[in-house]
Amino acid sequence: MSVSNRIGEKIRQLRVLGGLSQENVAEEIGMSHGNYGKIERGEIDVSSTHLIQLAKALKVNVSDFFENKLKVNAKEPKGEYGYATKDELSEIAQALQQLTKVVEKLQEPPTNKKKLAKKKSSKTK
Repeated sequence: MSVSNRIGEKIRQLRVLGGLSQENVAEEIGMSHGNYGKIERGEIDVSSTHLIQLAKALKVNVSDFFENKLKVNAKEPKGEYGYATKDELSEIAQALQQLTKVVEKLQEPPTNKKKLAKKKSSKTK
């Protein structure tokens, strides 16, 4: 694997971990989406100027592009929207299920309790 490929792969990994799209990063560093994609795929070399801009956009150090291991601070979300933990996603799913049940119940036609009570009392007479 060439140096360009390794750096491009590292940039992609850091972008994904940061919750950013290629379009977000390309726009932030003033580059076309197509050229940015080529950097991630290792098809073109990235300049030192772009490496510095990428590090700022991805909120990492330039040296992170050259390290073998990814350093991830799981407590600090990156990107515009951040991310949710597995437990948080589970809680959200449960809340959505409960909300769905409430909405379904509200969509049921109302029952008139007085009419039902009259029918029962007239049957017993």
